Amino acid sequence: MVDKKAGRTGILDALVKRFALTNLLPAPISSGGQALSLRWYLVLLVAGTLLPVVLFAGAVVLRLSNQEQAASERLMLREARNLASTVEDEFSSTTRTLQALAASEQLYQGDLESFHNEAKRLTATQITWLTTILLSPEGRELLNSGHSLSRPLSYTHESESLARLIETRQPTVGDLGPGQLGHDFAFPVRVPVIQDGDLRYILTAIITPETLAKVVGARLPVDGEWTRTIVDGRGVVVARTRNPERFVGKPGTPSFIQHIGAANEGVYRDTTLEGMKVYVAFSRVQDTPWTAAVTVPVNVVQSPVRRAMWLVIGSGLALLLVSGLGAFLLSRPISRSITKAALAAQALANGEPPQVSTLSIREIVLLGQSLEFAANLLSQRERERAEHLMRAEAAREEAEAANRIKDEFLAVLSHELRTPLNPIVGWSSLLRSGRLDAEKTAFALEAIERNAKLQTQLIEDLLDVTRIMQGKLNFKKVPVSLASIIEAAIETVRLTAEAKSIRIQADLDPAVGLVLGDPTRLQQVIWNLLSNAVKFSKEGEQVDVNLLRIGSQAQIQVSDTGKGIHPNFIAHIFEYFRQEDGTTTRKFGGLGLGLAIARNLVEMHGGTIQAESLGEGQGATFTVRLPLLES
Repeated sequence: MVDKKAGRTGILDALVKRFALTNLLPAPISSGGQALSLRWYLVLLVAGTLLPVVLFAGAVVLRLSNQEQAASERLMLREARNLASTVEDEFSSTTRTLQALAASEQLYQGDLESFHNEAKRLTATQITWLTTILLSPEGRELLNSGHSLSRPLSYTHESESLARLIETRQPTVGDLGPGQLGHDFAFPVRVPVIQDGDLRYILTAIITPETLAKVVGARLPVDGEWTRTIVDGRGVVVARTRNPERFVGKPGTPSFIQHIGAANEGVYRDTTLEGMKVYVAFSRVQDTPWTAAVTVPVNVVQSPVRRAMWLVIGSGLALLLVSGLGAFLLSRPISRSITKAALAAQALANGEPPQVSTLSIREIVLLGQSLEFAANLLSQRERERAEHLMRAEAAREEAEAANRIKDEFLAVLSHELRTPLNPIVGWSSLLRSGRLDAEKTAFALEAIERNAKLQTQLIEDLLDVTRIMQGKLNFKKVPVSLASIIEAAIETVRLTAEAKSIRIQADLDPAVGLVLGDPTRLQQVIWNLLSNAVKFSKEGEQVDVNLLRIGSQAQIQVSDTGKGIHPNFIAHIFEYFRQEDGTTTRKFGGLGLGLAIARNLVEMHGGTIQAESLGEGQGATFTVRLPLLES
């Protein structure tokens, strides 16, 4: 057994030495850290496991409770409909009795005295009728069964139901109003009397609300019912099972009146006239503006929901508490084992033999060592990968830079060499034609010689092109007159301008002093500006060149009325290889180097150059400012 432990220790030592595990194992354990202990992690794990179950149970209970509440609301609405149907049956019974009386032969023959006696006998058989009234279509009372025909009639008619009957010619029920013969309230039930297709009379029975109170009270209440109520078309209470003596004849709550006016039936929460919070179910009595309502206290409907929710919440909290306490207690041996394993790993990192006790978890120790070893290898591979990427990126950038410098160098070389060749070729062609006189011949030879020297100088300065890109070009600066530089540049482009019938107008102030600069480079700047102005001008147009002094600077302006510059491109006009039209089918040639070279040369002389244009087709103006030599 001792030999096996020694062998295992030797293997671990070899792993440590080979893979440098001592650099990867954690620092000495400290109790002052901010991390949570294993006990609390286990408690949170148990809580996280049980919490979804508790929430699911709560959601199920809530859904079932909502279904139970919906079932209660449906039961209330069904009872309100039944109550409305019972009231409708009462109205229908009264209507049929009145319609039978309206079919009386005496009424048809106009024998009101005989009909009065018949109405009295019928009214006496209807214990809920106060009286029977016969009205004309104009609303004039013709007879009242409660009075003799000779007695003056004083009953005040309810006009709204009367107007409704006249309009529809259908039986109708009026609203509650003042009663008579010892009764506080009464309401009319009216039927039309139609003779030969015309409305001849209106027969009305005045009924006491006690009739409806008996009908409402006779129905068996639903579970938890608070009260039942019948209201007329104005929302006035006609019959009520609770405290009728207080509320009959009074309007319902404003919210109740609003709801029954907006819908024929429904269920909603409200506060009763007594101030109790209830659920109200209401239903309209068919063919009338009256409404039947049933109310149940809110706590009766919601108490099962609340009890179920509290049961789920209480059970869930108790379960979480018991489970969390159990996890906290059971985590003690596991925590001690992991702590032992960590101490053993620390000892191994220090080169000491690991002290693995019986509580240590060997798998956790091996897992930790394997993870540390894998982290070491991954870190090493990541460093190697980053180094390879950095070297590859540096190589790519160097290659792109070298390629770019080569392309720019060749483009600049081509542009620079072509500049002096144009006048040389042009004057040579004229000399070969033999049409020049002696003075022009001498001038042509002078131009050829001057440009040939410039060509020679450019060839000698080819190696300086790269220095132009780097800003390290050496100049041969001497005091020079800008007027002579400008005149020489004008002569260089004159042939090209005359070929397009373009006139170059120069206005050179002779009072402008000298500048310190390279004549060849300054002429190259002016030539670039003039050649661009000629190239982008149409035949017959004019190019203006101005030289004047502004303070301690000399200002050169080259203006044309040609193609102009687009506002979006003017900010890039002095960049290398930038042309407004970069397609292969563009109208104007060139590599886009002239203005960029001109900008660099001007800035190397301590000056500035800028371009201005009002837009395409409106020409362009280039302004060069150079510092003058002090007197």
